[in-house]
Amino acid sequence: MFCHPAALLLISSIALLNGYCIALNVLVVGGSGRVGGSTVRWLKTLSDRQQNPVSITVGGRRNESYQAAIRNKVIPSEVNFLSMDIDGDESVLKRTLEQWKSSTNDEEGECMVVHTGGPFQGRTSPVLLRSCIELSMPYADVCDEWELAETSKVELDQKAKDAGVPAIVSCGIWPGVSALMAAEGVAKLKKKSSDQDVQIESIDYSFFTAGTGNAGPTIVSATFLLLATPVITFMNGIRQDKEPWTEMKEVDFGNGIGTKPVWLLDNPDVPTTALYLNPNEKPPNCSSRFGTDPLPWNYLFGGMKALPRSLLYNREAMQNFSLFSEPIIRLVDKLVGATNEPVIPSGWLLHMVK
Repeated sequence: MFCHPAALLLISSIALLNGYCIALNVLVVGGSGRVGGSTVRWLKTLSDRQQNPVSITVGGRRNESYQAAIRNKVIPSEVNFLSMDIDGDESVLKRTLEQWKSSTNDEEGECMVVHTGGPFQGRTSPVLLRSCIELSMPYADVCDEWELAETSKVELDQKAKDAGVPAIVSCGIWPGVSALMAAEGVAKLKKKSSDQDVQIESIDYSFFTAGTGNAGPTIVSATFLLLATPVITFMNGIRQDKEPWTEMKEVDFGNGIGTKPVWLLDNPDVPTTALYLNPNEKPPNCSSRFGTDPLPWNYLFGGMKALPRSLLYNREAMQNFSLFSEPIIRLVDKLVGATNEPVIPSGWLLHMVK
């Protein structure tokens, strides 16, 4: 069974949260999609392996998507469905969650919500997290939108602490696993250094996929939305927002992949690692780039930037465009052998800077 990389960190986060609660009822919002479906399957696998029964419910707007996910074996047939709209009225959303929690006969905090319902671009308020805190339900998500993740922390961190509700945001593949890889790389380099005052000078993230990497339409639409999102970078200790899909670099991805071109694309791991990896030091130079095969796809992305930004950042329009393009995208995926190259920070460059 294939596990989407984002599910790996998400499952680890769930396991961590389970250190503070017994989550026997899990609601996976967006569970009919690519990332959500992988999360559902591996929750079921871990539940069976540990002989710890977990009741899993998929939350989403359309029952048709849930039924299609079962037919296509994206999720097991025994998974339940909850109709909900996280982009609708917040009071209705909270009432829906409250009714679901009550239906589980939860008396000891045995419910948890996992939010995989992207794209997160274009959302400005962490409504689902806020509702979970108010209902005392642990929460995890794969948010890849920096402003939304920061808003979650600024507005709700203390509220979650006061309520005793565990919550983890942005625990996908990028952001998420890639930031942990960078942190591990920096720790190892510092450990090897004899200079106790050594500082990080540069952290560069590079990502490469063949085709879409088997991504679903929601992930494809998120890529389109990112073409309208300024890219957060850090240079000489100062944040600099740059145009997406610019400043191409050639990066060596190792044996089997070789050297590939990658372009600037926004990634919350950049400000996360730059600002928080060593908060008492000047932020290192940091940026993130992305590229794909076949090469013309990259130029297509660059060409799409000619579209009005208001259109590129229209979530509904980009979702519809990704669905319209899906047959062509799947054909190209078959031709190039859709896959993901593991996240490789292209240089954990650590210099002796005092």
